[in-house]
Amino acid sequence: MSVAQQLNYGLDDIQDAITNNEIELKPNFSNWVEKAIEAFDANGEPNYVDSKGELIEGIYINMPNDLYHSLPALSSSQLKEFKESPPHYFRRYLSGIEVKRTLQTQRTLDAGTLGHELILEPEDFHNKYFRELLPIDEPDALHTEAQIKAELEKLNLKTTGSKAVKTERLLNKNPNAKVFDDLQRKNCEKQGVQSTAVIEGEEKTLYGGKLGVDGQVWDSALRIVKSLKNEPQADAYINYGLPEVAIIARCPRTNLLLKVKFDWLRFDDEAADVKTTRSANPDDFSRQMRSLKYDLQQAFYTYVASLVGINIRRFLFVAIEYASADYCQLFKIKDTRLAKAFEDMHKAKEEFVESKRTGKWLSRYSGSVIELD
Repeated sequence: MSVAQQLNYGLDDIQDAITNNEIELKPNFSNWVEKAIEAFDANGEPNYVDSKGELIEGIYINMPNDLYHSLPALSSSQLKEFKESPPHYFRRYLSGIEVKRTLQTQRTLDAGTLGHELILEPEDFHNKYFRELLPIDEPDALHTEAQIKAELEKLNLKTTGSKAVKTERLLNKNPNAKVFDDLQRKNCEKQGVQSTAVIEGEEKTLYGGKLGVDGQVWDSALRIVKSLKNEPQADAYINYGLPEVAIIARCPRTNLLLKVKFDWLRFDDEAADVKTTRSANPDDFSRQMRSLKYDLQQAFYTYVASLVGINIRRFLFVAIEYASADYCQLFKIKDTRLAKAFEDMHKAKEEFVESKRTGKWLSRYSGSVIELD
């Protein structure tokens, strides 16, 4: 664990570490940490906006993800979506149309998302989530309604009613009976008082302020972290720096406000982006890189960092596979590919400005007839 992690990301503590030579800054580095500020001051007031509510350019730490995503500035994800399809960008970010999600399409906490959080902000992770029980955790418990009914019959008790009613009847007679649903409930309640909160637009039940996570997803997230720790170069690389470093800067070419949030920004001006992936095989990840435009993402992040005086010396993608196998692989995009990505990024920004000016968010195929075979 890095010095910064041990100090819990407090800038005052980091400055002390610099003074004590625990963090070494060098003249040929940007020494960006000396210019970084907390997203909120000691009174909880935002440092990233002025008295008029306008964004202030700068480097910020400890900025919550939901807040970062709400900032009125252009992000890498937004620019990638615009480049792929202006109509889709318009629908998602500008139309005001919100399509109601069905149960099948509601967001769930997947192992990749949790693993990402657990790698970058382990202290906060355990304050936000807890592991729900799996049936395999309690193999001797009664799991099915049929099992509960059979146990009631042994005790000459009524077997009518719902599963919950049967469970209550059994536990009233035999408080020591192990029923999985009851054990799951107790596991939740021991976290603390039940409450509700709206998370990403959906109402969730919390216990002790924590959100329950499916046990299998939780275990997969732990394996993701283990895979990174088992790769010495990756484990060493995500060190000597800070996680989730946000930057707000204005593009001199387009006058657009831009924003990025580095997964990990090192004090020596190197950066890492953690990607949980279906396959860390180089051929597969290369296809994923092209499909999801990771090269444009790197160009955008590198450019925004340069606007606040940070010259990114190296940018690595830390790919972690966990579904079919557990391992971690580091990737670097070739300079020739990155040069093209910079051209595409600047061109996309200019096209974005033109779409904003005209109010036309047209498909790249607009005005043509596409002949299908």
